[in-house]
Amino acid sequence: MAQNDNEYYKAYQREKQARDELETLLEDKTRSLYLANQELEANLTQLKRQHAAILQSEKMATLGVMSAGVAHEINNPLAYVNSNISTLGQVAKGVSDLIKASQLFADNGLDQQAFKETVKALEEKYQLGFFAEDAQDLIEDCQDGCQRIAVIVASLLDFARPKNNEFVMADMTEAIDSALGLLANQLKHIELVVEKAEIPLSFCNLAALNQVIINLLINAKYACEQAKTKGICQTPLIKLLLRHANRQLLIEVIDNGTGIEESQIEHVFEPFFTTKPVGQGTGMGLAVAYGIVSEHKGTINIKSKPNQGTKVTVTLPVCTSD
Repeated sequence: MAQNDNEYYKAYQREKQARDELETLLEDKTRSLYLANQELEANLTQLKRQHAAILQSEKMATLGVMSAGVAHEINNPLAYVNSNISTLGQVAKGVSDLIKASQLFADNGLDQQAFKETVKALEEKYQLGFFAEDAQDLIEDCQDGCQRIAVIVASLLDFARPKNNEFVMADMTEAIDSALGLLANQLKHIELVVEKAEIPLSFCNLAALNQVIINLLINAKYACEQAKTKGICQTPLIKLLLRHANRQLLIEVIDNGTGIEESQIEHVFEPFFTTKPVGQGTGMGLAVAYGIVSEHKGTINIKSKPNQGTKVTVTLPVCTSD
């Protein structure tokens, strides 16, 4: 009996030892998994920060490309605002003198004949009749010019400002309208055809999509300008189409520019790859666009032939929630 008890005890000890070893192994594995998970979370946070930094850097590079056109877009209304203010400033002295003469006449400081002669002299010197007819138009032109400048500056600030990358229910047409507004002066020498169908609201990041469309339009503009310079086309043409079909939104940018070599198409979404000369492209525009479209669970495809133009198609699902 004692021998059996001893055997049972030994078996119990072996089982306990094995259980203790398994528990220790499980604790070690759990600890390793926890530490690995912590490291992955830290790496993911770092990657998100780097992704945001890349997006912001590309925005600043794009802003640099747009700067000359935007400056011209601001200078146009600024020029006639300055001109109108100069005209108003010149007439202001005459109006002031007229008011003073009227006060003297009202206070019997001038007789009727002297007042008439004073008004006539002021009219000849300052063209007060012209001012009386056109003053309101001059003021409204100034207000309109200032409003246009304010809209352009607000759009630039909105584009350049780092975003929190929030996804909200929105109309993607707004991203297209914003891009066209910012690039209005850049595209003024291009025949631009825009077709926008009515589309449903979708869960998206409008600021990011705005960046995608701006990058695509800038690339198309460059290709068209090069094609015209090389005599490939006489009239640069860009078509921007927005369609809705089968719960998907399609954005197409089509140009009649220089096109892309077949061997280069497979590389266009790679970071820092560019077909532009040094100093004219960062090589990040399409890479960033690809990342943004992928974040929206969409696709971006390019069809192109040398000297025959390029067609870029962005397909995005209509999402009602995250």
